[in-house]
Amino acid sequence: SGGWQRVLSVKWQREEYRLGDDSGLSTLLMPGASYSLLRSDNRLDPNQGYRLQFDLTGSHRAALSDVDILHVNALVKGLFTLADKHRFLGRLQAGAVATNRFEDVPPSLRFFAGGDQSVRGYGYETLSPEDENGTGIGGRYKLVGSIEYQFEVADNWRVAAFMDEGNALNHLDEPLATGVGVGIRWISPVGPLRLDIAKGLDE
Repeated sequence: SGGWQRVLSVKWQREEYRLGDDSGLSTLLMPGASYSLLRSDNRLDPNQGYRLQFDLTGSHRAALSDVDILHVNALVKGLFTLADKHRFLGRLQAGAVATNRFEDVPPSLRFFAGGDQSVRGYGYETLSPEDENGTGIGGRYKLVGSIEYQFEVADNWRVAAFMDEGNALNHLDEPLATGVGVGIRWISPVGPLRLDIAKGLDE
């Protein structure tokens, strides 16, 4: 188990980028704050627990930056176990960037989805708004949710089934992408390892 942790930071970032039709050299001075809370009954392989995390960073043109940005990320994860064999996991991620000129926001601060830590069944960071040439250029928002069921078939071995849904968006009414799959979990001496096979249900 653990308690709230707070981290305050200041980051100076200089990033040259070309992403579709957007290109430039971005210089940002970004103060930030991160808050996290972890509660679990076992750090290596918990049966019950949850994690909350909230990150906030920003920049302003009056403070050595090229563009005004307010960047927010939030993560909620939970786990509970029934009858020692049935495990249920949930995850919800949300993010947003507010800015006066989105084309001046560098790719590292835009949102992309897809991949094994996001929406499984899609390539890494392949879900995002696209330009007229079909190039993913990142979004203003990110919404990702996941549910997973695991069943213990032997000591330290579990099978899993899951469904993920999410996308990186410019408008919150845009559609989400869905991925489904199955997997194997092995609780090794150095920590849990997983193998997943997933399929995206949308283009």
